[in-house]
Amino acid sequence: MAGVLLICLSSCTKNFDKLNTNPNTFLSPDFDPVMSYVFKQTTDQMENDNWGYFWEYGHIIDPYAERYLTGDNSRWNTYYINVLGNLRQLKKLYGTNPGFTNRMAIAQIWECYIYYQLVATYGPVPYSQAGATTPVILYDDENTIYTALLTKLKASSTAIVLTGDDMTTDLIFGGNLTKWQKFANTLRLKIALNVQKNLPSLAASNIQDVMSNEALLPQSDADDAIFTYGTASGSQSAYFNHYVLNESAANAVKQSGGPIMSDYAFTYFRSYNDPRLGAYFNLAQVPIAIKDTLTSTADAFHYIVTYTIPHLGTPKSLSVLAQWNLGTQIFQGSLNYITNFSTLPGLTQLPVTTNSGINLLAANRPFYHSTYADVCFMKAEANMLGFGGTQSAQAYYTAGINANFAFWGLTAAQATAYEAQNGIAWSTAGHGFNYPLGFINTSIPADNMTKIWIQQWMNSYGDGAFDAWCLQRRTQNLILPPHTNPGAPNLLQSTYADLPDRWNYPVAETSVNPVGVADGTKKLGGSDYPTTVLQFAKAYTHTNWATVVAFYDDSYIQKWYGTTIQQVQAVPNIKYTVLSQY
Repeated sequence: MAGVLLICLSSCTKNFDKLNTNPNTFLSPDFDPVMSYVFKQTTDQMENDNWGYFWEYGHIIDPYAERYLTGDNSRWNTYYINVLGNLRQLKKLYGTNPGFTNRMAIAQIWECYIYYQLVATYGPVPYSQAGATTPVILYDDENTIYTALLTKLKASSTAIVLTGDDMTTDLIFGGNLTKWQKFANTLRLKIALNVQKNLPSLAASNIQDVMSNEALLPQSDADDAIFTYGTASGSQSAYFNHYVLNESAANAVKQSGGPIMSDYAFTYFRSYNDPRLGAYFNLAQVPIAIKDTLTSTADAFHYIVTYTIPHLGTPKSLSVLAQWNLGTQIFQGSLNYITNFSTLPGLTQLPVTTNSGINLLAANRPFYHSTYADVCFMKAEANMLGFGGTQSAQAYYTAGINANFAFWGLTAAQATAYEAQNGIAWSTAGHGFNYPLGFINTSIPADNMTKIWIQQWMNSYGDGAFDAWCLQRRTQNLILPPHTNPGAPNLLQSTYADLPDRWNYPVAETSVNPVGVADGTKKLGGSDYPTTVLQFAKAYTHTNWATVVAFYDDSYIQKWYGTTIQQVQAVPNIKYTVLSQY
């Protein structure tokens, strides 16, 4: 791509002045192709991080890594070198040019977006000194960075002149400057809600300010921040490249086993008759048979039957802790993970049997950096906290569910039926099934903030897994099952692992900038560990999973078609067998 900066560095946080390009060429007005490169580098990295890490954290899609991984050098290097390094050079070359006012505002909004992801991933990171040529790059603490980001986002939104240059080559909004203002305010709202614990006054003022002018927040999915991939070689999505293009069917089974549906999300789907089960995931290619006990409307007998179920979610790992005395496996017998569990549509070795309107693994499927539904849930939380809004928290909450359902091709009638259920309806409590190992229950209390957060989590399916990780860390709203096969000794236990609280600093950074890493570790509180709770996150006590009462509970897959033998018989093409009756 002509004019794109490719920065070759020995360190990811310094010497950004070394450019692997002709400076005379770059000094020509080629801002737009550089920004196109920045947008694609960002989006590719986010997709890679989703399938590599954040889907696992989100507990909806399971890439079947069998453990929680905490990152490598890729996220750090891509963001600091390919993205922030190029944005910094654009600022140097065009920052004082009045003809580039809007472009520079867009660049600063994107810079804030990247730094938010970095600080929410690692904690203290290079910010004020990033890009300096000094031997040591010190780190800024979390609160300093968040404060700067909120200030810059407001300034950038205000700086945009709607009658000015429109950057029609913009790959996110096609040059629509009003949508860039809305995206800036969406980020402000997201960051401010995230830092309520560590920066309560600053968070409150920003939330209230954004909510006071809702016209500058997204009004529908037409305002979503979207990067659209292509079908030509080199332009396809990172999801497609990993799961479809670069892996044979056999390799996908061996290395990935999916991606497949988490049994944790599956339990929520089943508990509340959630039609997103079929919108998010394929039917199982080879449905498993379960044993069930049914009554009859024709007689007083109970019937013990077997029949197949169309969907199934996978456990975090098949092994169980010895202290639970449950045997060695959750599922007895042989299961083929690529056929017995519900996968994402688009895997080449499987037929697409879902009603999903958007295939995550399609080559040209867009990546959504923000959606209208997510904004609705954020506004619902803001209103619940007393920070204003033109509608009630309940109205925002309902609008979020409706937007999510419509986004995935579900009908308004399906959304209405779902919203009428206890636990989903405002101020009602709902009874949910136990997790398959019994120690977690998916009942939803009458508390409305809990409802908002659960629906926001459900909306994170696909591209929003990083936001789901942030939401869980700041609220601890979900009781998530542990990995019982962590793969390596955990800091707390060698037999299981909980959701990481952060990522360790990259090994390469500790080599090139050891003093800076030591500075960041000090500002963390002295521990560069994945169990170090960041400033924005809610403190919590780790569960000793070895001491919980675990028991097999398959009620979440029982009574799939109803409670009577007649209801099973009425299902077209169902295969069932009556084993006995009493």
